[in-house]
Amino acid sequence: MVAENFNNEVTAKKHFITAMEVKYGKEWGSNKQADDIQQTTAKYLRLGTAQNPRKMEMAKIGAEITKKRGLQAYDPLLHLAGIPLGQRQLTPYTLGGTDIVCDGDDLHYVNNAAMQQEWDDIRRTCVVGLDLAHETLEKRLGKEVTPESINYYLEVLNHAMPGAAIVQEHMVETHPAMVDDCYVKVFTGDDALKDELDPQFVIDIDKMFRPDHAAQIKASMGKSSFQAVHIPTVVSRTADGGQTSRWMAMQVGMSFISAYHMCAGEAAVADLAFTAKHAGLVEMSEMLPARRARGPNEPGGLSFGHMCDIVQTSRKFRDDPCKIALETCAAAMMLYDQIWLGGYMSGGVGFTMYATSAYTNNTVDDNLYADTEYGWDTYGTSIGNCKEPTIDIIRDMGTWGALYGLELYENYPTALEDHFGGSQRATVIATATGAACAITTGNSNAGLSAWYLSMYLHKEAHGRLGFFGYDLQDQCGATNVFSYQSDEGLLAEMRGANYPNYAMNVGHQGGYTTVCTGGYTGR
Repeated sequence: MVAENFNNEVTAKKHFITAMEVKYGKEWGSNKQADDIQQTTAKYLRLGTAQNPRKMEMAKIGAEITKKRGLQAYDPLLHLAGIPLGQRQLTPYTLGGTDIVCDGDDLHYVNNAAMQQEWDDIRRTCVVGLDLAHETLEKRLGKEVTPESINYYLEVLNHAMPGAAIVQEHMVETHPAMVDDCYVKVFTGDDALKDELDPQFVIDIDKMFRPDHAAQIKASMGKSSFQAVHIPTVVSRTADGGQTSRWMAMQVGMSFISAYHMCAGEAAVADLAFTAKHAGLVEMSEMLPARRARGPNEPGGLSFGHMCDIVQTSRKFRDDPCKIALETCAAAMMLYDQIWLGGYMSGGVGFTMYATSAYTNNTVDDNLYADTEYGWDTYGTSIGNCKEPTIDIIRDMGTWGALYGLELYENYPTALEDHFGGSQRATVIATATGAACAITTGNSNAGLSAWYLSMYLHKEAHGRLGFFGYDLQDQCGATNVFSYQSDEGLLAEMRGANYPNYAMNVGHQGGYTTVCTGGYTGR
């Protein structure tokens, strides 16, 4: 269930307090501790794993697996040479912006189908232009391309894309039940063409987006048409993101041959293949250099700007830029920290805790709404009415946001207990501060600058930010905010997980994405 939209600082604070009370002031499993969330001391009851429902379930199943296979499996008593988990409270988490409460273990991507689907849906997607292919058909082969022929092609393509034979005999095919999530639709800026196409194949921009957004999208597209291709999840899971465009191009090529009655061996087929594989292709992320050894459509090549567009909360909550930024924050923190750095680049389980600090218990939410309202009240800004960034605005908002976040931890020690690592706290405060400055100025790089100032002030206050090396990119980041050298500069939207310095450690990349989101939601 989705809770009421926060909308302002007062309601955001209320939801933060509620989350802290659920986490520390109410019973959860056999945890009987009932703390005052502003209390400065607490007694650890050392209830072990028995206090946590999910841990008990896991222990039971682990014992069953051990017995069944005759080989040791999960046993929480093996933790730390016999000191079981749960020497402190094992507390629940409230998902930000909702009233959903869960155990921490539910937020590891292995245990969470929603997290897996988020990444599956990005990795298996690409966009392919139709215009170049249509020009090839008309100019090279003398074929007539009409709305009727496009409809037939899309009918053929949605048969073929999941892995069906369309041209050759004696081809094995994928079972439809295994690939029923695969489909292709088209979108276009040409309203006359859209009205002639079969609605089942059309992504109607006017219906999917708010009028001002739809107008911007259609104006940028002109009369062009594109295919949004989603290959079967099982394919990209078995192979990798690089398989997405290859699978797509093969089925697109075969479908053109069949739908337009072409000869499979003629030279124009090569042009269609080149269009699908390269000239007309838009992938979700770029291929990484050899030292990272990842193909396209993998997390490391996903730019922050693309991630902002992938999360489309603005279609529903256009008038609440903080809500849009927070939803992007959750998705980006999960993908960049838990799956990319925690899975691809490192392995293990600890990376989850960097992401959860940003998308649970409404802490970033409280900070962001407060910081944004300060910016709007101080500079007289609002959505679509931003203040041109200056060093004075950045200094003011960066300072105010850092102090507000630090005072929140002082006023609610349970928030410190929740964010038990300095690097978690640094990310939370800097994310809100930077995003609020970006919302106020409409400028993501101004938001980055406020982020780095927040980090410096945080370090002055606490003496450190996180583990050794955590703050490397923060210490040198300010010098690169407004530079455009090839390996240091770039607009924030064009940076990504493999950007120099950003690739080094956790707790940053999802925050940078949130700052980028703030820039466009403010505008």
